[in-house]
Amino acid sequence: IIELVLRSLLAVHDSIPHQRNCFELFGYDVLIDSDLKPWLIEVNASPSLARENPLDCSIKERLVADTLRLVEPTFFDRAVWLQMLRARLDPRVSERARGSAVPQLPAELCALLHGELPRAVGELPAQMGLYERIAPSSLWQRVNAARSRK
Repeated sequence: IIELVLRSLLAVHDSIPHQRNCFELFGYDVLIDSDLKPWLIEVNASPSLARENPLDCSIKERLVADTLRLVEPTFFDRAVWLQMLRARLDPRVSERARGSAVPQLPAELCALLHGELPRAVGELPAQMGLYERIAPSSLWQRVNAARSRK
């Protein structure tokens, strides 16, 4: 199934825009035949997370929890954020601030994030739940090489 997912993503990767600060959840419908061969039925962008039965509840609640752990949104202090916005956007506040030392952006970000640093681009999260990184990987390289030879 992982190879099926990689092949499908590789087939359309040129049409999926790269957006550094967001993600998209894809829902794969796969049929597994009597020989245990997976067949792709369809791929849904932003699949339904409705919980209509006990199986839906157990699967989708874990999916959402694992997704939030994977994304790991950075906690920030909303009061500091509002103060930063006011100081930078309100001309009256900016004029008053000119007479005093205006905090530099790194100092403001440190206060906003309580000294925590967001995860670096490409850095794996500490907890991935049931997610598995499938690319880059040796299977990804093999699938990509097969595509390049065609």
